[in-house]
Amino acid sequence: MGIELTPRMKNWIEALGVHVATATAKGYPTVIVAERCRVEKNIIRIPITARQKDQIAGNLAENKNVAVAPGQLGAVRAPYQFKGKGKIEENELVVDVEQIYCTKPGAEAGLRLDVMGYEKMKDFEESRWKDIIPPGAK
Repeated sequence: MGIELTPRMKNWIEALGVHVATATAKGYPTVIVAERCRVEKNIIRIPITARQKDQIAGNLAENKNVAVAPGQLGAVRAPYQFKGKGKIEENELVVDVEQIYCTKPGAEAGLRLDVMGYEKMKDFEESRWKDIIPPGAK
């Protein structure tokens, strides 16, 4: 089981959506964009269209690994990458997050956050970002 996403991570993902990368067993990538998602502890639930399902189903059959990053402004202001195993459940891609990385440019780029534990990960975030909710989010 992965680590629970922080309130900041959850807010940015749910307000601005995500970019989702899957790949074949040989590494040929496919990226889809979802405008809205739901986060439940360490699970990201991503609504997908029939077209998106067609695009990624073959990849997931070969390779369950999925990478997810916040979309829109979140790509810059909420610099995270979430990695885990994905599966399609009806019209959703369900990602069980196992690893969380910081993608902020500079010395922290590539830092693995999930190994800090939930409380230290929250403290790390709060020491660097004050915007727990994206601008314009409800």
